[in-house]
Amino acid sequence: MRFKWLTTIAMPFVFLFFMGCEGPEGQKGEQGEAGPQGPAAPEYTYLGDDANTCNHCHGENVSMWMGTGHHEAYDALAAIGQNEDPYCLQCHTTGWDSEVTYEGDEPIITPGPDLYGFDDYWPPETAEDSMRIEALKNVQCESCHGSMGPTIYDHSPTLNWTTRLISGEESSMCAKCHEQVEEWHESGHGSVLETHDMTIEEFNEEWNAFSSCWECHTAEGFASLYDGYWAAEGRPEEAHLIGCQTCHDPHDATNDHQLRSLDDYSVNYNLEYAATFSGYETAQICVQCHHARRDNENVLGQIEEGYEHFGPHPSPQMDMYLGSGSYEIEGYDYDRLHAHQNIEEACVTCHMEMRDHDDPLGWKGGHDFEASAATCTETAGCHTAAMPDFDYGGVVTEVNTKLVDLLEAIGVDDPEELGNPDVTSPAQRMAGYAYVFVTEDGSHGVHNPTYALDLLDNAIAFMQTVNAAQRSPIARK
Repeated sequence: MRFKWLTTIAMPFVFLFFMGCEGPEGQKGEQGEAGPQGPAAPEYTYLGDDANTCNHCHGENVSMWMGTGHHEAYDALAAIGQNEDPYCLQCHTTGWDSEVTYEGDEPIITPGPDLYGFDDYWPPETAEDSMRIEALKNVQCESCHGSMGPTIYDHSPTLNWTTRLISGEESSMCAKCHEQVEEWHESGHGSVLETHDMTIEEFNEEWNAFSSCWECHTAEGFASLYDGYWAAEGRPEEAHLIGCQTCHDPHDATNDHQLRSLDDYSVNYNLEYAATFSGYETAQICVQCHHARRDNENVLGQIEEGYEHFGPHPSPQMDMYLGSGSYEIEGYDYDRLHAHQNIEEACVTCHMEMRDHDDPLGWKGGHDFEASAATCTETAGCHTAAMPDFDYGGVVTEVNTKLVDLLEAIGVDDPEELGNPDVTSPAQRMAGYAYVFVTEDGSHGVHNPTYALDLLDNAIAFMQTVNAAQRSPIARK
């Protein structure tokens, strides 16, 4: 209807331009006196219209978007009677760029520079205002990809994968409305550059150079695993940190919370027992990367020959949780089961504890992924007693103590030397693998106390046997 209306206005002017006007003597084809300036066709920057304009070329994405919460954002406000509140409207409409306050008689503090967004027609006073407001309801394509106006031939959709702070300024396009980004900056994902004391250029050199790394260390790499479009795009010269669009697909609501994947994942090292992480709902997204990665050939090769990056890849949380995936010494028993495996959403239940923001609406997130002891007693409700440092039944203390005992039994002062074939023997590496596996899990045994303690106890017992044999008179002969 919009283009039909514009065409109706424009056609008489086009006709007069080519045919000319009737002159003073009534002769056709001669230029007559100039008449008054006619109305100019409006040049909107934001077109909206329920993404119909985008649909011409991006039908599949628009069709998927229509199933997301963004497509129903304004309607969701109307359903709870908040569609007249500018504080809410700024995040439930398209093109809003005015600064607003939560309370007050004049909610708009500073008008935005653009003149054609939802805020510029609200509250409606004219028929055009009402028409434009209707066209700009909900969070449409242009909210994230940039405006398409004044004509579709000028548009250049922007794609912003950046989530990190740049010179102290927020760079994420999601942050304006999703305060979870504030938490994300405090997470391990959000603080990679600080933790590793590197620049974004060094980040790309380290983790964007190889396919085996970029899939779990960069936003574009992870998206390429589950999105054919990004897979076809290939590896960019400059990739970005794991951020909002890494785990959440902006277009596709097939999975809860628009998560990119809820696939099952099985332990790669399966010489003795390979478990599968399945049925844990939204936590399935976590284990696509948080697993040990090493296969049979790699693990056995490490034991025999040593390895510079000895042990599992530094993220074996899934394997530890399932009680599987570590090198296990033959002749020893390993108990794999623990009550934590019965937690419905596993990782998400404990690592996405909802916390209040300073926002007056009390929005909550959980995206710093930091578990707290309150999760165990209040959120999950499994434990009743307070647990400083998660040390339920002293398991954390016990695990940490046995890590020290194991390193002493192996006879290596520096854990970094465990995989050095010039320093350790295959027997020492058999025990040392348990040390690295438990350490790299990072939970100090909390993810699966049963398996963690068996790994350490068996490795210590094994080294005691090896050391005793080496000290025996027969061995000395």
